[in-house]
Amino acid sequence: MTSKKLTLDVDLGGTKVAVGLCKGEEIIKKAIFPTQADLGFDAVITSIDSAIKNVTKDFDKSDIKGVGIGCAGQINSENGDVINSPNLQWKNIPLAKSLREKTGYSVKVLNDVRAATLAELKYGSGKGLENFCNIFLGTGVGSAFVIHGKLLHGATNSAGEIGHICLDPEGPLCGCGKKGCLEAYSSGTGMENYVKDQLAKGRKSIISDMVEGKIDEVKGPIIGKAAEQGDKLALESIERIGAYLGIAIANIQTLLSLDAIIFGGGIMALKKYFWNNLTKQIDKCILPVAKPADGLKLLEAKYLNDAVIIGGAAIFA
Repeated sequence: MTSKKLTLDVDLGGTKVAVGLCKGEEIIKKAIFPTQADLGFDAVITSIDSAIKNVTKDFDKSDIKGVGIGCAGQINSENGDVINSPNLQWKNIPLAKSLREKTGYSVKVLNDVRAATLAELKYGSGKGLENFCNIFLGTGVGSAFVIHGKLLHGATNSAGEIGHICLDPEGPLCGCGKKGCLEAYSSGTGMENYVKDQLAKGRKSIISDMVEGKIDEVKGPIIGKAAEQGDKLALESIERIGAYLGIAIANIQTLLSLDAIIFGGGIMALKKYFWNNLTKQIDKCILPVAKPADGLKLLEAKYLNDAVIIGGAAIFA
């Protein structure tokens, strides 16, 4: 193989480490190991090293440019330190330095959503775009921005957290401890909490029968199945995602005048139920001059499960 054409790319999560050996956006080989975060930082480094050895055993080290890591939390992308990662219970951890010393490879670290956004910029739906926001709708609402072709980091390496834009200071409690965040409305958790609250108040729904009255067992897939059967509460909880997300996007577009918004994450499986509300609210709330002449592009992400791994590869592209 031609020298320095490969990268080692890591999706570092709270429960698992996924490592891919990549040639550009192509994943040649992948291994998944437990993170072992509860055993401490050294155990995590050992897990990553084990996964790296697994995927590189048939390859020459001289062919590999380096290790690109996407890690949840606040990351100093300049030196690869993890400033704060609640999922891993880390604060001020020299991740890049430690892994470089362990493996001998060059190591670069990004926040995981920014890594996924870089994948979209270099290889995916954001290729050729100068200014866009990449939104990941899942258990929470993750996001990152590309401005003038570059990832936006901000003064505290925390730029882009639209999930925690406050839409109502007296609104529902968010996982961050604040009230009325976008994430409290437009995430999987927000959807589930809304249904649970309505059921606890005596609202009638087939969801109650589906969980045999055990409200705590209400999950996104159950709500989705109820929506397929036309259940009003299920549909309302999903439509609500689009309504609040549309307000947030209109505000973002008014502020930044982007080329496009890219959407990914598991909640997009419910797109048909909330998309109409999303576009209506954008049109209703956006400042007209902030809307491109050919309309704001609303795109779906190219990458799903392997977005962070491919983002690691994009760091070296």
